[in-house]
This record gives sequence, structure tokens and C-alpha cells, in this order.
Amino acid sequence: MYAEYWNLKDNPFLNSTDARYLFTGDQHEEAIARFAFLAESGRQAGILTGPYGVGKSTVLRHAAQHVEKSRIPVIRLDAIPGGQLPMARHILARMKIEGPSSTLPEALMSFANAAESQPGNLTRTLLCIDEAHYLAADEGLYLVHYLSNLRLFNKSAGRDEPLFTIILAGTPELLQAVRSDPSLNQRMQIVFSLAPLSEAQTSAYIQEHMRTAGGDLWVFEQEALSALFLLSGGIPRKINLLCDTALMLGFAAKANHINAAIINQAAADIGLSTDQNQNEV
Repeated sequence: MYAEYWNLKDNPFLNSTDARYLFTGDQHEEAIARFAFLAESGRQAGILTGPYGVGKSTVLRHAAQHVEKSRIPVIRLDAIPGGQLPMARHILARMKIEGPSSTLPEALMSFANAAESQPGNLTRTLLCIDEAHYLAADEGLYLVHYLSNLRLFNKSAGRDEPLFTIILAGTPELLQAVRSDPSLNQRMQIVFSLAPLSEAQTSAYIQEHMRTAGGDLWVFEQEALSALFLLSGGIPRKINLLCDTALMLGFAAKANHINAAIINQAAADIGLSTDQNQNEV
């Protein structure tokens, strides 16, 4: 609605995983490279942690897209609280593994039987599980532990390799849960924590998104950028929501620039405050 007013080709602050809006040169780019290497080199598992809205899902999706170019199959899913059985069934269906799966033990045995008796029908697969902190309850991490044990014989390499490379993404509680299980923890060959953006990175993030959408880099005044950092805490999801709302308010007010007053009004409209931000840290 406001794109034409601000001379934008599209909305630069949608919470999407559009590769054009990947903020390069920062920790997200490093995380994507590390987890793509994890999968392409046939490693077992890794963990990506960080607070809500920091960009974990974006990293997972871009790492998966990179790996798919190497012709490695990818399965992406969100963890379901207490949902180990439907998750196992979903993976079985995606891999076209047949066998009983009315209970979790049956589903796990179907994985084991396929790996042992039909290895030629299976391919090493990247399994990305987002919201994996939900697996920390009700022994949900046992599913990950079991799948990480499955192996295939790679004839060309002349050795066994994991059936799955598993990437778990979740809040810091996920890392605590995994570390409390020494056997599972030993399988995690990469642990990467995403932190909120600094004030300088927040300004660069906003200006990069404006540039990508074809807009003026300086639509957001310096005081507005400072206010954005204070109110968002450097969390990309909050930055996007604030900037999107501010551009809409600026359009409605026929403003020439986005100033700190507009940012503060945007924060009030979406119910965001600095006190709330501090409570989430």
C-alpha cells in the first residue's frame, strides 16, 4: 500500500525468507555456510540457537536451499509438542519408507528395517527441525537420538555414513536440554548461537533492505534508527514489524522521512515497549 509513496519496488520488511533480503556479511551468513558444510560433508548433527525472532528459520531455509543444489534431499519440519509420532510418520512418508507406524516404536523400527534391508533405496538426507526446543519435553529428543544412530553404507566411499544430517533450531533451552544428555550432545558437531544485531548492524540491516527494494537509504532519520534499535533490541522480526508499521504511518501522514516520533507511534500501535524488550532478554 505504501510502496509507491516511498518509491519502493516491493515491501522491504516482510518477515519472509526471500534470498534478496538476506543481510549478508553478518552472523547469519556464517551460520548458513557452517550448516551447509555440515550437511554436504556428511556430518551427524548440529544445533542453532537464539531468541525468538533472531532469524533461525531464515538460516535453516537458506542452508537447506544451498544443500539442495548439491542434490542432497532435504526434509524441513517444525517440532510439535508431544508430537514425536506424527513427526516420525511425516519423515517416513517423505522418504517413501513403508512399514508399520501406528506407534512410535513401530515407526522407529520401520526406519531401522529400511536402513538395514533396503539401503539402496535410501539416500543420506538433511533433516531440519525448527522449534526444536519443544522436543526437550516428554523425551522428545529421543526421536533425534534414534535417527542420528541410523547409518547407510556408501559404496563409492567404502564406508558407513549417517542416514541423516540433523540440524536442530530452537531457543537456548534447547541447548541446555541437549547438553544434559551426554550421548546426544556428543553427536552435535556444530553449535551456533545467533545473537541480536548491534545498533550499527540494525541500521545497516534497515538500509540494506531499503536499498534492495529500490528505496532511499535515508528515509529513516538517524534518530529513528536509534529508536528502532532501542525498541527492537536488534531482533530482526521486531525490526521488520516496526519498520513496516512506521512506513505505513509515514505514508498516512504524508511525511518526507521517518523520524523518531513515527517510530514511537509504530511501537505504541503494535504494543512494543523497551520494558517488554528487556523482559525478553
